[in-house]
Amino acid sequence: MRVPRIYTHHPLSESHTATLDEKGIKHVREVLRLSVGSQIILFNGDGYNYSGEIVEVQKRNVSIQIQDRTQVECESPLPIHLLQPLCRSDKIDWCLQKATELGVSTITPFISSRVNFALPHKKIEKKLAHWQSVIHSACEQCGRAVIPVLNAPTEYQTLITSLPEHSFKIIANPHQETTHNHSPETLPEHQHEIVCAVGPEGGFSPEEIQLSLEHGFQSHRLGPRILRLETAVVTLLTMTQARFGDLN
Repeated sequence: MRVPRIYTHHPLSESHTATLDEKGIKHVREVLRLSVGSQIILFNGDGYNYSGEIVEVQKRNVSIQIQDRTQVECESPLPIHLLQPLCRSDKIDWCLQKATELGVSTITPFISSRVNFALPHKKIEKKLAHWQSVIHSACEQCGRAVIPVLNAPTEYQTLITSLPEHSFKIIANPHQETTHNHSPETLPEHQHEIVCAVGPEGGFSPEEIQLSLEHGFQSHRLGPRILRLETAVVTLLTMTQARFGDLN
């Protein structure tokens, strides 16, 4: 039987008793229905799994006696920074989940000229907390013990001008001419961060494509068909990991 694995923001160490936050307590009591004596694995983003045993289950408290610590060796050797357009909640949640599973290290949502989604400033903090929770859940599922960095939404033009110059940058462009397209096999070997930019449902504007190219992006056509946003995210990340990372 698989031992449940749960994220906690609390510090963890061997031979100490850990407690869960409200979400973790609810998950243990109402979803997993665990009881005293059940085995559980905790992680807090420091790269380790902490195995332990539940020693107390109360309505507002779940305590775990930590027994040992194990380093998790599933992080990609390639730092990937995903530039993800804002979109409706179910779609961006799905993209964040799959990006986490595919090993990205940084995610920055962006607003561009064809992003058809408004996010009032007063709701940004609440949205970021929700998106971070989605990432935590994805890490629980896929086994990661390092949490991807989630940045606040940024205007696309501002974002691409602030990226490190040494980063290798790829932008998904379905209108890229085939004769000038970069295939995964022709992309050069690279040892630094790779930035992957995927446009919104309406795509990037010609001006945004041009600006991206001026800031060092390589334009890449992901096959002969027009892909949905979420399909393009998974395709570009998979291609990148297969070429440069650990999907080989």
